Amino acid sequence: MDASQLPDTGTRESVKQLGIFDCEEAYKTPTSVDYKNLFDSGMIVLDTNVLINLYRSNERTRRDTFAVLYRLQERLWIPHQVLSEFWRNRDLPSVKGHHRAKARTACTALDKVLRSLSDAADRWLKDVHLDTDDAANQKIKGYRDRIEGSVEEMKRYIERQAESDALEGTDSTHTDPILVRLDPLLLGRIGSPLPPEEYAEAVTEAKHRADKEMPPGYADYASKPDGQAAGDYIIWKQVIDEAAKIRNDVLLITGDVKEDWWTPRAGQNIARPRMELRSEMRKEAGVELFMMTPSQLLAEASSAFKLKVDERSVSDLASREKGVDFDVLPAILRNAILGAIEAAHGRATTVHQVSGLKARSPYGLTMSESVMEELTERVATIGGDALNVHGMKYPIFDGLLLIPMRTSPGHESTRMLSSQRLKRIGSVLDASRDMLIFNDVPLANLLPTVVYYASSPDSGVEFVYAVMGNFDARGNFEIELRFSLL
Repeated sequence: MDASQLPDTGTRESVKQLGIFDCEEAYKTPTSVDYKNLFDSGMIVLDTNVLINLYRSNERTRRDTFAVLYRLQERLWIPHQVLSEFWRNRDLPSVKGHHRAKARTACTALDKVLRSLSDAADRWLKDVHLDTDDAANQKIKGYRDRIEGSVEEMKRYIERQAESDALEGTDSTHTDPILVRLDPLLLGRIGSPLPPEEYAEAVTEAKHRADKEMPPGYADYASKPDGQAAGDYIIWKQVIDEAAKIRNDVLLITGDVKEDWWTPRAGQNIARPRMELRSEMRKEAGVELFMMTPSQLLAEASSAFKLKVDERSVSDLASREKGVDFDVLPAILRNAILGAIEAAHGRATTVHQVSGLKARSPYGLTMSESVMEELTERVATIGGDALNVHGMKYPIFDGLLLIPMRTSPGHESTRMLSSQRLKRIGSVLDASRDMLIFNDVPLANLLPTVVYYASSPDSGVEFVYAVMGNFDARGNFEIELRFSLL
C-alpha cells in the first residue's frame, strides 16, 4: 500500500465529526441530571408570572414555592423588565385581592342560585294550584331549608378558605408578606434597566420582530399596546445580555405557555423552547437555553434537593399555566360582555329599521342604553352586581368596575378615553371613593375598566376592547392595560 492509500488521520482529527444532534432544529429532551446541573451552576431566570402568582396561590403552594426559590437563591437572576411588570401588575384587584374577590363572586352566585330555586318552587306551586295547600308548602319548605342550610355551610367554607389563603398586610409594602420574603431573596440578583435610548430601540425592534412573528412576545401585540407588548422581547434581550457576560446556561422559569415561547406539546412529546430562541441564545450568548414551568420547577427541585413539596402545590401551579400571563378578565365575564353587546346590537338594529331614518337614526342611543342594560343584567346572573353613580348603574365583577362606551370605527381610543363623559365619571368616583364601601370592599380597590366598542346597523359589531386603568387627580383616565375581546 503506498502513502496515497493510507488514511489521513491528521485531517480526520482536525474536522469535527457531526452527529444526529448537530443541526439547529435538533433538540435533546432534558433529563433530571441536566436540571440538577442547571440548579447547581446555571443562570435561573424568573418570569413576571412566577412572582405574581405568589399572591394568587394558596398558602401551601406559596410555602413550597418559597422553599424551592430559597434553595436556588444563589443561581437566581431577575431581568429588570420583570421587576417593572411585577410592580405594574401587583396592585390589580385580581392579584392582591384574588382569594377574597373569588370568594365574594362564588358566594354571590350561590345566593342568586338560592333565589332562583325559591322562585322556581313558588312558581310551580302556583302553576299547579298548590300554593294554598299546606301539605305541599310544608314539603317544599323542608326541601328549601335543607338546601339553604347546605348552601350556607358551603359559603362559610369558601369564606374560611379565602381568609386562610388571603394575604394580610398587602396595603403597605412594609407589611406585605410576599415583599417581605422577596426582598432578601432577590437582593443583588436583579439586572440593570436598559438606558432610555436602548430601551426605545428595543421597543422598536420588538414591533419589527412581531410583524414577522419572530419569538418571543409577538402574540401579545394582539391584546396589548405596543409599549407593553414589547415586554417579552425586552426580558429576552436582558436575559441574553446577562448570559453573554457570565457564560452560564440559562433556565427560564415561566408560566406563559403561548406559542411565541414554546414549541407546543404534541402527543407524547413534551413542550420545549422554540427552536429560534435556542438558536439565538447560542449565537448571541454562546450558551444553551432551557425552559420549564413553575409546576415543573417544584417537581424537579423537590427531587433534586429532597425537599418535601406537596403534590397538590404542583397541581395548583399547573392549573395556572395557561396561554396568558394574567387572567385579569375571566372567560365568563368576557362572554357576558360580548353577549350583551351582540344582544344590544340586535335590539338597536330593529329600532333603526322600524324608524326608517338614516341621518338621525335612533340606533346609536338605543345601542348605548341597551348595552348598559344587557351588561348589568348579565353580570348580575354570573354573580356580579352594580354600582349606582348619578342614576347610572355600572356593573361590577371580580373587582372590576365596568364602564361601557360606544365609539365610531374611525374614532381614536385616546380621544374617546379623554372624553368629558369619562372625566365626569372619574370625578364622581374620586370624590366618593373614600366614603363608599361596596360589598365590604372600599371603592378605591375597584379597578375601572372601560369597555369600548364600535357598531352600526349595516356592519354589525366591528370591535370590542377592554381598557384597564385609573383616574388621575384631574379625572383623566390613565391606561394600564388594553386588549381586544373579539
